[in-house]
Amino acid sequence: MSVKIKVDWNKLLPLLAASIAALILLVTIIALIAGKRPGIAYRKSDPHSAEQIKGASQEQMQFKEFGTLRTRLLPDEGSKEAGSVLLVTPWLSYQNDDSAFYEELLSKKNMFASYILEFFSTKTKNALLSAGEKEIKRILLERLNSQLSLGKVDAIYFDDYIFLD
Repeated sequence: MSVKIKVDWNKLLPLLAASIAALILLVTIIALIAGKRPGIAYRKSDPHSAEQIKGASQEQMQFKEFGTLRTRLLPDEGSKEAGSVLLVTPWLSYQNDDSAFYEELLSKKNMFASYILEFFSTKTKNALLSAGEKEIKRILLERLNSQLSLGKVDAIYFDDYIFLD
């Protein structure tokens, strides 16, 4: 002898959804009261620029207004194909929180982006790889600082430096 149980899904599903929502709410309230923050270990903040520049005595400020710049490099010598595409995301580091210097950087942002793109577009991929990152940064830093009057940029960094073939 078997017993058939008739289930009314129209009443059971809303009750099940309400139970799950209540459980999620209860766990969230318990976690907040306990002082635990879920997901805190998933994202670590980026290191401050002063930590990246060893021996910096003053607060380092960041100028990250360039965004990602894209340029086509010269083709390798003897190659009939177009040169690689370079994606670069530069940012500048300077000392103190000088609003006048920041305004100068902001007003010359397009000119500096043009300098950076011009520098890379006149090089081949092999020439950039053989020159090395330090030499490239030194050349760009000298050129940018020669155009500034209210201060000097301490360093140039690249968040992205990607060759697309």
